[in-house]
Amino acid sequence: MPSHLERLNPAQRAAATTPAPLLVLAGAGSGKTETLIRRVADLILRGEAPERLLCITFTTRAAGEMRDRLAALLGPARTPRWVGTFHAIMARLMVEDAASIPGLPRGFATLGQRDARALLMGAAGITDSKEAGLLAEAVSLLKNGLVTEPGKLPRSSALARFEPEVLARAAAVLPAYRAALEARQALDFDDLIAVPVAAMRADPGLAKRWSARWAEILVDEYQDTNHAQHALVRLLAGKAGRVFAVGDDLQAIYGWRGADVSHIRRFGKDYPAAPPPVKLETNYRSSSTILRAANAVAAQDAEALPKILRPAEPKAAPGQPITVREAATPEDEGREVVDWLMSLRHGQQQPPWREFAVLVRTGFVADPILAALRQAGIPVRLVAEREPDAPREVVGTIAWLRLAMSRSAAGRGVTESWAAGADDAFRRACAYPPRGIGAALLGRLREHAAERGLALAGAVPSLPASPDERRALKAVLGIAREIGDGVNRRGLRPADALRLAAEASELAERLEGGGKLGAAWGKALQVAAKAGGVAAFCEGAALTDSLDGDEPADAVSVMTLHQAKGLEFDHVLLAGLEEGVWPHWAAEANGALAEERRLFYVGLTRARHSLWLTWVRHRREWEGKPSRFLGESPKPQAKLVSTKPAAPGRATPPMPTGAEKDRLVAEFLTRRARARRRE
Repeated sequence: MPSHLERLNPAQRAAATTPAPLLVLAGAGSGKTETLIRRVADLILRGEAPERLLCITFTTRAAGEMRDRLAALLGPARTPRWVGTFHAIMARLMVEDAASIPGLPRGFATLGQRDARALLMGAAGITDSKEAGLLAEAVSLLKNGLVTEPGKLPRSSALARFEPEVLARAAAVLPAYRAALEARQALDFDDLIAVPVAAMRADPGLAKRWSARWAEILVDEYQDTNHAQHALVRLLAGKAGRVFAVGDDLQAIYGWRGADVSHIRRFGKDYPAAPPPVKLETNYRSSSTILRAANAVAAQDAEALPKILRPAEPKAAPGQPITVREAATPEDEGREVVDWLMSLRHGQQQPPWREFAVLVRTGFVADPILAALRQAGIPVRLVAEREPDAPREVVGTIAWLRLAMSRSAAGRGVTESWAAGADDAFRRACAYPPRGIGAALLGRLREHAAERGLALAGAVPSLPASPDERRALKAVLGIAREIGDGVNRRGLRPADALRLAAEASELAERLEGGGKLGAAWGKALQVAAKAGGVAAFCEGAALTDSLDGDEPADAVSVMTLHQAKGLEFDHVLLAGLEEGVWPHWAAEANGALAEERRLFYVGLTRARHSLWLTWVRHRREWEGKPSRFLGESPKPQAKLVSTKPAAPGRATPPMPTGAEKDRLVAEFLTRRARARRRE
């Protein structure tokens, strides 16, 4: 057996070697990333050219991890260069082949969320930020749904959560918003998929030429594809249809933002040559007790693709029983969480705080829990739903590095050139720190560059300009050359390259102070340090003004289930398991109840060793009832404990006797039956 396949189990080995098209149903904790990497290695070691493989992920972090692991396995020379997110891959492809897409400006800018929203607000004539946020969400969904005519809106649970007037306004403002983007010579994040899809549909020759570039397309987390991404993969696959898709329909939890679980469930119809899916069912993460509960919940989904999670060591101890806690109020639930932590940290072998996670369906459930944890002096890491935009000083420094690395230095018989893909970085570098380069001068430069088919930086030498204007523009290029030459000459890693860019651009003093700016700069350096190289860091930074990827401190993680996707912890507590909270009250009306159950399944499978579930009798103004999902776990594996709220600072109560357990279980089932009859 080839050495690169030795570590795989039989199902993983089949997934790594079966010809595409192929769907791999990868259960939680089944080693899907390792399997995908070994498949890439197998293809290359069997003679496939690395540049003929396209590997698509959903997050920059996952793409960076994949690059690093492939480089460690194959060496840098044989590592595929087309590894990235959907958006990064298509941004790069469009920069390389911009002339093939009619109307696409050479050197187009990709707007971050902040700039795109400001442009949308101007097109819609609104100033209220909350209204703008709602409108931006609706516009994004329409773009990802490939909506071209305002009167033809697709049916989806994602759109069902909006009032009809919001959707009507979003559809009506789309033409004006697109015109504003065109005038800015820019695309927003959603355009990076929608524009190439539209171009390939309009020009089959372009679709054929692009699809011929790759021998196989490998897509991770296939269940999370939206309409535009699914269309993109099919177009790039062409007639050959060599698509290797990895995913799990039971972990499809992003329908609210346009993902469609039917894509993975109809893979065989999209690619008729595909054999039956290969199933990865061996779980290397959770105890058998947790897996039994997860399988019982999965069995409630009649449309799920059949799959059973099995422990890697069937004869191992079943692990700790799942504990269900009932609290009187949200504040009592917070104290239950403190008791949970203290009971597991009791004794000589205390697990680190970072191995604990409190996961909630929606943010307000976490507030009293956070208060209780902080009052008890327990370190907490609150994971935000979205990373905030970086300060302009950090964004500006990254822009200087991107501009510097877009230059191809002059040599014998070769003239200096600049990549048009960094035109937005050039604009930022001209604007900050201020160097006397105004909008009028940049407008003239842009027209001059467009006439000659040059990048903005490349058009500077030939631009008719005054001596002061020419001096200011040449100063920008001089700083960029200094940064690029320093990075290349000294072979700097991304974090050190970013420091050099800060020094050369005279931003270092502002960045190295304290407060929020200093923290944001430290985070940028941390993200850069984990990038696969300067080019990879610049590629990811070109697509966003936010900084994702800070290292978790030794603290209890508190986050929503959507933030926890892909993570795992030794000990997990799922809070707020009441009807109306989880499942959410609007889920049934919007046709999203199955996704709420999948969210619960994802929560269960984040835990390795122990799992607690809590619900509250009186939350806000309503009387709580336990979530229906609690009744879908196998009863022998659930252990109910005292429902009396614990007083602050009180030690964890002793565990009930066997007779007490039976009584409590019977009481719980009786209460649930009465509640269902009242429904």
